[in-house]
Amino acid sequence: MNQPLLSFFNQHYAPGRVGLIGQDDLKGRLIRDAEAGITPDHKPSKWSHTFLLAERRADGRNDGRIYIFESDLRVSVDDWEVQNGVMESRLVKWCLDNVSHGCVLGMNLSTAETTTLLTQALSYAYDEEHLRYPVGELFGTLWAIITRRLAKKNIFDDKHAVQCATFVRMCYQAIGHDPVTGGVHLTNTSPESFYQSPLFTFRKEWHRP
Repeated sequence: MNQPLLSFFNQHYAPGRVGLIGQDDLKGRLIRDAEAGITPDHKPSKWSHTFLLAERRADGRNDGRIYIFESDLRVSVDDWEVQNGVMESRLVKWCLDNVSHGCVLGMNLSTAETTTLLTQALSYAYDEEHLRYPVGELFGTLWAIITRRLAKKNIFDDKHAVQCATFVRMCYQAIGHDPVTGGVHLTNTSPESFYQSPLFTFRKEWHRP
């Protein structure tokens, strides 16, 4: 457990805010390296995953546990479990030792907008036509970055699947706010796209010393 990161998210939590993390494992490094083509200094991005902060719930083990909405692919050998696509998870899932960067972004949303935002996320998570996590679209976004065609639809776009950042952006678009500027097509949205957005009025970062 990465306790400093967990404390950071608890300190800056508010429902409807966007969370970013940067992992140092193989998948995280591949995503961060791919985003180097859109960072200001052309160095690997700090960010590999995007999620939406949801409710803080009490349970018998830990009062005030934070839940998130996300699109992810998780395979657990220990539990013999595969989770694929839009889902509701606990924030502690990402407070790991291999995470070296964390960020919380927020807009000045009204209470009604926040409620609608989270309701939209919930509907995606439990919709009968479950949206999967698209591994192919990751390579499509990489291709769009290399060829400078981020404004074009992802060449591996799958209408039944969404990347993590695309999912969060869809939720915001549903309440009339698009946090990603610069003409980036919805299907090419990346964690770095969110980080560079000037539309977030709240921004806090954590980096491993």
